[in-house]
Formats: sequence, structure tokens, C-alpha cells
Amino acid sequence: MSAIGKRWSSVILGLGVSGVALWYLFHRDLSGVRDELLGARYVAVLPCVVLIVVGLGLRALRWRVLLGERLSARHSFHILNVSYFVNGVLPLRVGELARAALAARLDPPVPVFTALSTIVVERLLDTMAVFALIGLTLAILPTGLEIGVMGAALGVGTIIGVVVLLAVAARPRWAHTLLNTLACVLPPLRSERLHAWLDHALDGITPLANPRTAALAFGWTALAWATSVMAGYVLLYAIFETPTWAASLAMVALASFAIAVPAVPGNLGPFEAAIVFALASTGLVAHPTDPPAVAFALLLHAEGLMVYIVLGLIGLWAEGVSLGELVSATRKLRGNSSATLQPPAQSVTLEARGGDNE
Repeated sequence: MSAIGKRWSSVILGLGVSGVALWYLFHRDLSGVRDELLGARYVAVLPCVVLIVVGLGLRALRWRVLLGERLSARHSFHILNVSYFVNGVLPLRVGELARAALAARLDPPVPVFTALSTIVVERLLDTMAVFALIGLTLAILPTGLEIGVMGAALGVGTIIGVVVLLAVAARPRWAHTLLNTLACVLPPLRSERLHAWLDHALDGITPLANPRTAALAFGWTALAWATSVMAGYVLLYAIFETPTWAASLAMVALASFAIAVPAVPGNLGPFEAAIVFALASTGLVAHPTDPPAVAFALLLHAEGLMVYIVLGLIGLWAEGVSLGELVSATRKLRGNSSATLQPPAQSVTLEARGGDNE
């Protein structure tokens, strides 16, 4: 199948997934959802927005640390926001490529390969954080002993994952040795492409061999996810009288998995489905499609998208790039081109805009 055919297949699949999810959410009681939104306590929106912005700032600091502080905190924040904005409004999740293209445009430039490898590390750190959230949720839910044990096991597994990640960062060859050993049992693992992907991941993991870098990366990750949980908990007050931390933990974790599901831009449908199932699984509502759950999911998604759009547009302006230029650059990167964005037409130097070592 051609590249264009694969893209259209992804778009069609995304439309189908979003359509099914939205039908499930809204086939019961639209008037109830409307009433919940009309009666919501919107005073909770502002502190939630503040917490979301703080969380983005913490993630920007983490990315800057993983890049060896090659760019300023200001550039890291704006570029990260642009990537979330692009993922929210364009299909095929090209935000990561947009981030690499913008970083490569700075002076001095951050190599595209380096930027992409740090994004791989971010995904690994975030995956461990999500499993920790799920484990904590299961551990604090008022359920049977088996569920509590499962939560504790996920927590222990997360700790083991951190140890393994740090060990591989200190001894990258161990990963290739393990892959070669597994390939003796599983022949499909004898793939040059798989080894190339592993090299790509190891290039990003290597900075974690530095104790200071590792401590900061894990610290910013923990703080960023804690801020997300707090933001969700605060916004729950807009719809629910007595929100719970378990509900906020569960919805943040499940929403993170929903991002990987094919959908229309912004993950409309799967995101809301993840939220309502999280609220139902933690007992905040009796059924996933109850109006309060659906209304809250819509409110949370709308607020998040608005924050990403506003901050993304500000980021484009701050970096002196148009959305059209950015899309063109990401297309070239997707086509394995080494091309990067050119400086703005008005030739404003980075030093005049604050430089990279603020």
C-alpha cells in the first residue's frame, strides 16, 4: 500500500472509531447532558486551566533536561505547546515531527534525530507514570484484596521499570545483547529495522546515565503527572458535588491510553469514552453514559483543547513560524528528508529574541 493509501486508511479508521464512540456516548440522553452543562459550576475552570499550564511548563522543563539544556526554557515551552496544538488540530499525530522541526531551526540547531530520540524517552517515562497511576488507583479503591494486590504489583512493576531504564542508560549494549538473545528464540526479532529503532531509543535514553539528568527527568515527570491529576480533580467540582482522587487518577491514566487509539484530530470520541469509563469504574457514576459523566468528559476535553490551541498559536508567534511552514516541514521529515524550517523572513536573530541560554 502506498504512503497516501496508508494515510487515507488511517483517516477513515479514525473517523469510524470516533463515530462509534460518539454514538455510544450520546445515544441515550442528550437533554440530560445539556442540563448538566448549563448547571455546571464553571468557577472550577480557571484553576484547572492554571494547573494545565503549569503541567505543560513542567513537561517543557523535562524535555529541556533530556536535550542537555541545548535550548532555553522559553523555547522548550513554546515548541512543546505547538506540538500539542498540531496534534489537536491535524490528523496523523505529526506534533512530534513538528517539535523536531522547530528545535532543528534554532541557533544552534538541535539535530532532528536527537529531538526525536528524546521524545521516545518521554514516552517511556510517561508509560511508567501511567502504570503507576493505575496501580495507585487500584490500591486505593474500596474493593477486594485481589484488586489491591494488583495495584501494588503495578507499583512494584513501575519501580522495576525505572531500574531497568536506568541500567540500560548506563549500559546501552545490554539492550542489543538482550535483543540478540531473544532473536535466537523468536526469529522475527532478527530485524535490522528493529535494531535501528533500538539504537534510536538508546540515543535518547543515554542522558539518563547522568544522575542529575535522571533525577530531574523523573522528578519533572512525577510533578507533571501529579499536576494533571490535580487539574482533573479540581474540574470534577464543576459537575460533581463530591469528587474523588481515585476518579481523577483513573481518568488521567485511561485518557493517556485513549490518545493511542485512531480517531479524528483531537481524539474526539475515544477521549470522552476513556473519561466516562474511568468515572464509572471508580463509582462516581452508575453508568458510563450517565449525563453527568458525558457532560464532564465534554467539558474536560473542550477546556484542554482550548488551552492547547491558545498556547500553540502563541508558540507559533513566539517562534516566528506559520502553521503552513510547519506543516510543510513535517511533511518533509515524514518523507525521511533532512530539511528543516528556515529562519523567519524578517531575519530576526535568536539573540535579538532572547537567545537559547536565558
